[in-house]
Amino acid sequence: MPVHVIKRYANRKLYDTRRSRYVTLDEIAALIKEGVDIQIIDNKSKEDLTAVTMAQIVVEEEKREKRNGPLPALRGLIRDTSEQLSRRISDPVNTLRSNVEESVNKLIRSGEERAAVTRDQLQTWLDQNTLGLEELHRRVDERVKKVVGGLDVLTRMQRELQALEARLIEVERRLDEDRGSARKRGG
Repeated sequence: MPVHVIKRYANRKLYDTRRSRYVTLDEIAALIKEGVDIQIIDNKSKEDLTAVTMAQIVVEEEKREKRNGPLPALRGLIRDTSEQLSRRISDPVNTLRSNVEESVNKLIRSGEERAAVTRDQLQTWLDQNTLGLEELHRRVDERVKKVVGGLDVLTRMQRELQALEARLIEVERRLDEDRGSARKRGG
C-alpha cells in the first residue's frame, strides 16, 4: 500500500491528500494505530516532518491521559528509541562481524585442508619419483657394472693377447734361430 501523504501548511494545518480534507493530530494518530504508513511533508519546503508530528501526537496523548505528564513518557520514548537505535546499529554490526569471522575461519580451514591435500600429493609424488629415481639409479649401476665387467674381460683378453704375442715372438725367434742353425749346418 502506498504511503499516506499529509501536507502541513504554514498555518500548521494538516491536509490529508488522499481524503482531500484537513485532519487533526488525533485523526493522524488513529490512522497510525490502524497501521497506515503516514508521511507528513511541509507543503512549501517539502521537508519530511513525520517524526516531529509523531512526537507531538505522543505529547498530546500523554497530556490527555493525565499521566505523570509527558516528560516521563518522552524520556522513556527517547531511552527506548536510543536503545532501539543502538540495537539497530550494533545487531547488524555484530552479525556482520560474526559472519566475517565465520567466513575467515572457513577460509582458513579450507586453506589448511587444501594445504594438507597438497602436502599429501607432494609426498606421494616424491615417494613415487624417489622410487623411480632409485630404480633408475639401480639400472645405471647394473649397466656400469656390465660395462666395467666387460672392461675386465677386455683387459683380460688384452693381457692374454699380449701374452700370445710374446709367445709368438718367442716362437718366431726360435724358428729364426733354428733356421739359422740349419743353414749353418747345411750350408
